[in-house]
Amino acid sequence: MQLRHEELLTSRLEEAALRGCAYISWEELYYWFGVRKIAAGTYRDLARRWEKVIESVKASGQHRYWSDPGKLQAIESMAGMFILGDKWVKPVE
Repeated sequence: MQLRHEELLTSRLEEAALRGCAYISWEELYYWFGVRKIAAGTYRDLARRWEKVIESVKASGQHRYWSDPGKLQAIESMAGMFILGDKWVKPVE
């Protein structure tokens, strides 16, 4: 992965951690990771990067209203996926 793609991906993960969710298109993931298929390794890499982002936000101590979002979750659509923390997901009843 190129450095500029790593920065874009980190930015999306930070957005999800700080705002609640972010969107990543499939085309971006294929392009950034340089793959023809999004497989388990890609998802593991996303989860690893998410944990680093969460650690960084926790360490900064600058966000008064922020709470730990938990593990990375994805809501997939035809064109991409929304990413968010599992502690922020609630059923609609």
